Amino acid sequence: MKGVARIAVLIAAAGLLLTGCISKYKKIKVSSFEIESVVPTGMRSCNAVVAVGINNPAPSFVVKDIEAVVKRGGEVFGIITGESVTVDGKCDRVYRIPLQGQLAEGVGVVQLLAVYKGFNPEDFTLDLHARANIAGDVGKTIEYTDVPLTKFMK
Repeated sequence: MKGVARIAVLIAAAGLLLTGCISKYKKIKVSSFEIESVVPTGMRSCNAVVAVGINNPAPSFVVKDIEAVVKRGGEVFGIITGESVTVDGKCDRVYRIPLQGQLAEGVGVVQLLAVYKGFNPEDFTLDLHARANIAGDVGKTIEYTDVPLTKFMK
C-alpha cells in the first residue's frame, strides 16, 4: 500500500513539474531576426546565414528539421532548409543559423532577376515547419502557414 502511495505522489510531482516547464516554454520569444549573408552557390541555389535572437526562460531544447516554403502570389517560389540549432536554457541570445535555398521547379533565373530588380516583400509568404525537441524524441512540431515575409523583415 505504501508503494502505491509513493508512486501516486511521484506521478503527481512529475505532473506539476512538467506543467511548470510547459508554461515557461510558452513564454519563449523571438526578439530579433536579421539576414546576415546570402551567397549564391549556383544558378538556382544559395547559402545564407540568419541571426535570430531568442529569449528563452525555459530549459534548453533543439530545433531541427527546419524547412520553409517561400511562396509568391500563392505559387511555390523556393524551398529553404536549415541546420539544427540548440537553444540554450534560461538565456537571451542571438543564434546564427545556416540556411540553404533552392528555387522551385518551374522558377527560372529570369524570374529571379525580375524579383530582384523589383523586390516587394509584400508579394511573398512563408510556410514554416520545424521540430523542437526537449529530450530525445519528446517535443513539438511547429508549423505556420502563409506567414507574410514582411513579418520577418521588421
